[in-house]
Amino acid sequence: MKPRLVLFDIDGTLLTAHGSPKIAMGRVLLRRYPDFNFDRDFDFSGRTDPEIIEYLLEYDNREVSDALIADILREFCIELDIELAQGEKPELHPGVVELLTKLDAMPDISLGLVTGNVAEGARIKLKAASLDTYFPVGGFGDDSKYRDDLPPFALERAEKYYGKKFPGMNTWIIGDSIHDIRCAQNNRLRCLAVCTGWTSRENLIKENPEYIEDDLSRIDHIMNLIYDGAQK
Repeated sequence: MKPRLVLFDIDGTLLTAHGSPKIAMGRVLLRRYPDFNFDRDFDFSGRTDPEIIEYLLEYDNREVSDALIADILREFCIELDIELAQGEKPELHPGVVELLTKLDAMPDISLGLVTGNVAEGARIKLKAASLDTYFPVGGFGDDSKYRDDLPPFALERAEKYYGKKFPGMNTWIIGDSIHDIRCAQNNRLRCLAVCTGWTSRENLIKENPEYIEDDLSRIDHIMNLIYDGAQK
């Protein structure tokens, strides 16, 4: 059988970090801009970290530059690490540990990430949730602020790390947002959408995902999708 690569999103797919990222970002922005209007709710599902920072700064009429965004994200990761160490741990979604354990045990399946988190932020969240050992490679928000750009980074790193080639028909993106679905479609990859994030099933279905599940708890069914839906 040809090797398969399964690329997971993090927030809303594997786990929910509750208010920790918002608290950490609030500290950073309010330290820089004491009058920053941070008391607003936005739907950032599927967005990259640099994209989110750019939006917040522009919405609050602040100057924006790539260097500034990078500095803010470095400070954010420090604060996020502190907040997750002291506050509430991330909540794992149903089936996550069981599915990852089963996938990780299969010799023809390799794991990675496609996430809008910058690499350090992803590491911090996954470590806090005890999931960090499953994902040696990925595509991250510090590779590009555009989510559609991330799969090639993940694929290149996966092929180098695992020493295998992963055809598009055997590479999966699993995520909870419309942007995960579009990212898979625009890169001609397989897609499994899950309804554990902040996007309704109805809105996910409108994007025509290849498959959709309420969560990741139907382990055997999802394994069958990954195997039966891929090239032999």
